[in-house]
Amino acid sequence: MPAQYAFRSQKTTGLVNGPTWEIGSSIATTSNAARAIVYSPNGEYVAYAQPESVSLCRGAIGLEGEVTTIAQVGVIALAFSPASSTLFTFERPVKSETEVYKNVKAWSVATGEQVGGWYHKTGDDWEPIVTPDEAHLFRPTGNDILVFSPMLAPRPATRLKFDGQVRGVFISRPCQLSEPHGKPLRQYPEAAVAIWIGERKGAPAFVSLYPVSSLVGKDAANGDSDKTENREVPPTVARKAFYKSDKLTVKWNNAGTMCLFLTHTDVDSTGKSYYGETNLYLVALDGSFDGMIDLDKEGPIYDFAWNPTSRDFAVCYGYMPARTQTYDHKAKPIFNFGNNHRNFVSYQPQGRLLLSAGFGNLAGGVDVWEISTRKKIAEFKASNSSHCEWSACGHYILTATLSPRLRVDNGVKIWWAGGQLLHIHPQDDLYGATFRPALVETLPAFPSVVPKAPEANASVAQFRPKGEVDSDSGPSKPVGAYRPPGARGSAASSAYMRDDDSAPSSGASTPMFRGGKPAGRYVPGGPIPGAAVPGAAGADKKKKPKNKKKAAPEPEEVAAAMAKVDVKDEDSAQKKIRNLTKKLKAIDDLKARVAKGEQLEKTQMQKVETEASVRDEIRALGGDA
Repeated sequence: MPAQYAFRSQKTTGLVNGPTWEIGSSIATTSNAARAIVYSPNGEYVAYAQPESVSLCRGAIGLEGEVTTIAQVGVIALAFSPASSTLFTFERPVKSETEVYKNVKAWSVATGEQVGGWYHKTGDDWEPIVTPDEAHLFRPTGNDILVFSPMLAPRPATRLKFDGQVRGVFISRPCQLSEPHGKPLRQYPEAAVAIWIGERKGAPAFVSLYPVSSLVGKDAANGDSDKTENREVPPTVARKAFYKSDKLTVKWNNAGTMCLFLTHTDVDSTGKSYYGETNLYLVALDGSFDGMIDLDKEGPIYDFAWNPTSRDFAVCYGYMPARTQTYDHKAKPIFNFGNNHRNFVSYQPQGRLLLSAGFGNLAGGVDVWEISTRKKIAEFKASNSSHCEWSACGHYILTATLSPRLRVDNGVKIWWAGGQLLHIHPQDDLYGATFRPALVETLPAFPSVVPKAPEANASVAQFRPKGEVDSDSGPSKPVGAYRPPGARGSAASSAYMRDDDSAPSSGASTPMFRGGKPAGRYVPGGPIPGAAVPGAAGADKKKKPKNKKKAAPEPEEVAAAMAKVDVKDEDSAQKKIRNLTKKLKAIDDLKARVAKGEQLEKTQMQKVETEASVRDEIRALGGDA
């Protein structure tokens, strides 16, 4: 299936077909100001919403021109059902005194007729939660979950009651690559549900995993929706409790056997991060594993992703430069890809390549790694990008600069998996761009070696910035470490190199000029270049005493000098005691956090273990410990 991407901007919407990357005719050029555009999960259909109507057309090349128009005004969001049989539309809620307005509507993809609808208050979580076989629809309401069987039934077949507010419901889609790379995990025989229950009366929040069949009642399984069955939530062996969770991101593996979830707080109580506190957890559906991922570097978790084979996953974490690391399905580290300015990771759909990049406020560097050999096969820069994804075939990478995050240089770039730029599509006020998807089971195989890149089209020569090079054009010339003007006349030194884990440098300033000439290299605490060496001949030639006979030092002068040395030593000891006391106070704070039940990082635990040695050192200096 040839690659294709859809784009939406302020003035136009369209489909661009590869490998020529020309705009197709599926969407008319008069289709302006589309509010939303979305592909069906199988990639066969594409729908886009305009102010007065919704259009549904074939996205596949060769089936262009078959357009179904749905006369529905005010649609601002779209979504397809998992089997691509139903299109859901969302409108802003409207208050009505007579009856409840159904602002979420369901439309048949085959006929374009409305087949269902209901009211939903907000647009943040409006998308229907439907099982892969479209047999059940889950709708959380406060402390309950309503299960509709079939998904568009007029009334719920099952009502599940929980002790706490239901904050989120996440359904798996068990599947497996048709030609897997390596040995993928065997997929679970049915879909499963991850349910997030918020904190309640001091009790922690938790995520519980259930097979769908354990939640729906007999009437729901038989399709009898004439009555609603009230059910208590069954027990489960797959559950993880935690505190500090204002937001939650859940990702199931393709096999549907395990899920990763990232907890995020808006405010970090420790004061270490402006972006809040993050933790990553792994839970197995069969209860064989549940726990927090042990990360060996302090800092926020930027991104994480499952390998399509379901056996391992990648995490990007830590203060910049961040670390990218892979873990197996038992949360054991596999390989460290090193530290770099990265905040995004994405596996190729076939699972042979891993992409790590730094977008947003970072420079846009992109690395492509071969997973089997753990070697970097491509490196390029997609400056100012705010969106990135793989094509379904695994040969292309899409990067886009979107509005309103950045209102200049908006557009789409298509790259080869080997790092070569193939296409540039400038587009003012670009709101979104995405590749056409495909079902995991239908993905084409990817060769063991990245094929040779095709020739770039004319847009690259026309719009590419000057000086930008491809990944295969050889490494760029290293810039080297910055050297201040006063040191540029001497040889390079490691004194001007900055280490990631080095201690803060001294606050003493470097003398830059003396007598109008650049100063030589100066190390704080050392002798100033050009200054006379104490005790050297000629050091005091300009200050000759009148009496050549040198007088012996007076006893009072010797005593004063010795007193100064004693005072200096005493001040140094007191300074060390103060610093050690600060360390001891920090250790006491960490011990108090442990007593409250908080889990410390590995480096923090190591700091606590140094308490005895710190106290001994204080006593040795004459302090109270």
